[in-house]
Amino acid sequence: MKTFSSIVALLALSLPALAGGVAGKWKMSANAPDGNTYKFDLIVKDEAGKLSASLNSERGVMPLKDVALTGDDFTFKLSLDMGDLPFKLKLDGDSLKGTVTTPDGASGTVSATRDEAAAAAPAQAAPASASGKWKVIAKVGEDREISYTLDLKQDGAKLTGEIGNDEGMLPITEGKADGAQISFKVTTEEGVYAITGTVNGKEVKGTYKAPNGTGGTFTATKAN
Repeated sequence: MKTFSSIVALLALSLPALAGGVAGKWKMSANAPDGNTYKFDLIVKDEAGKLSASLNSERGVMPLKDVALTGDDFTFKLSLDMGDLPFKLKLDGDSLKGTVTTPDGASGTVSATRDEAAAAAPAQAAPASASGKWKVIAKVGEDREISYTLDLKQDGAKLTGEIGNDEGMLPITEGKADGAQISFKVTTEEGVYAITGTVNGKEVKGTYKAPNGTGGTFTATKAN
């Protein structure tokens, strides 16, 4: 059975704001029974009264589930392969304190303080929407262009959809949206294409990388 320290270490390696006073960015530390301390960011958001949260680091983002604030009791769960890790924290102004429990019953203390720099920063504009159908013109070499249809659906930071032409459509994978930046991959018989772009209203401009290492640029205009 994995110990608390090994699970939190795994969390730290695998990881790289509004209800009441809990929404926002928090600097969080988890103290393992072996004395080690593991640090990551806790991001809490309120969208139309519904709380969501994630644990973040330079390695990426891990979404949390069952996020709830009842009075000053803030709770959520982190799902890992070995099971759920419930966090039970107490909100006290700009601090959170409590515990996390592993599937084998081990527990450790957790504390967090509100990120004052993030709280003081001006509110960012809402992410550009990539949802809809796009007419894509991809440049191949210096004098060749190929047309595609791109159908995207955006759900927060997640992108799903398909791309193709009259010969057929292929699903996109690993679709992500970060502000105005979007990225996804397409698996073909030739291999995997990686696409990145910037949404600017009803236009997207970006680049693609082919399986053989070559690449090019593309422009997309929104069809609806």
